[in-house]
Amino acid sequence: MLDYSLYYRRPIRTDKIPEELPKFDIFLSAYNSSFRVNKVFEDVRSEKKVWVIHPEYKYTIGEYPSEGIKVTPPSTDEISQVTAILAELGDLEGKKICIDTTGFMRHVLIFLTAKLSYLEVKEFTALYSEPKYYSKQEDTTFTTATTGEPRPVNGLYGNKSGQEFLIINVGYDHKLIGEVADNKEGAIIYPIFSFPSLSPDMYQQSALRASDGGGAALDSAWINNRYFAPANDPFTTAGVISEIVDTIDRNYPDANIYLSPLSTKIQSLGFSIYWLFEGKARKGVTMLLPECITYSRETSTGLKRLWCYSIEL
Repeated sequence: MLDYSLYYRRPIRTDKIPEELPKFDIFLSAYNSSFRVNKVFEDVRSEKKVWVIHPEYKYTIGEYPSEGIKVTPPSTDEISQVTAILAELGDLEGKKICIDTTGFMRHVLIFLTAKLSYLEVKEFTALYSEPKYYSKQEDTTFTTATTGEPRPVNGLYGNKSGQEFLIINVGYDHKLIGEVADNKEGAIIYPIFSFPSLSPDMYQQSALRASDGGGAALDSAWINNRYFAPANDPFTTAGVISEIVDTIDRNYPDANIYLSPLSTKIQSLGFSIYWLFEGKARKGVTMLLPECITYSRETSTGLKRLWCYSIEL
């Protein structure tokens, strides 16, 4: 097990973003209509600023932002999206790279991190912006349509012959929890709740929504196997996953383990970090996500806090 607490993170004053963040060579963000995403894009200093226009948001050309270079992937799958992103970014050797994770599709962010590692990018800076609150509180819906068939993220999967386990990072999208749990019927579930949450009410809202996640939320494992990780901390999230997997391995050495990050985007990055550092070598660890077709353009109000993380690959 790695000590993920050694990795560096710090808060950035939202009124001092240009002063508190260094200037980057490349800044990458995923466009949506939220104030927090657009505010950070405007304030970060970088030689090259790139917007990813995810197809899932369904923006038309006339709705694209006026500032920045636009990458418009041809389809929703992570390979085509990351290929389009990297083609625009060009040579990354020696470049200071910053990625705002806030608006990214989970599967694209996870695959992009793995691809950067494969390309021997040693480190990059990740950002995550917290909203003041979600506009519809516990009724907030992020993913608005899926295929109904969760699938592994390309390249991030393994296989063993034993009992199946499902580690779910619990968020607001209770329908996604049900999709993943139904897809892995018979798997022993370990839910990771986002606590501390981004604000005190958000944990209660998430817990309320998760209780509608179908049979998984009624299983005794939903309580007995419950873990917690801060909603804004990818490194602690990776450490909690490592702890759960170690617990499973002591009793089921041939276990098949599925990881499904359904909470904040920065916790999804934590799942990717765990897979790269430990899950890949373990074999038998698969990143499993619902296949998103459409995604809400705006779910939040304001910008409460901005976090900066040093991601070392």
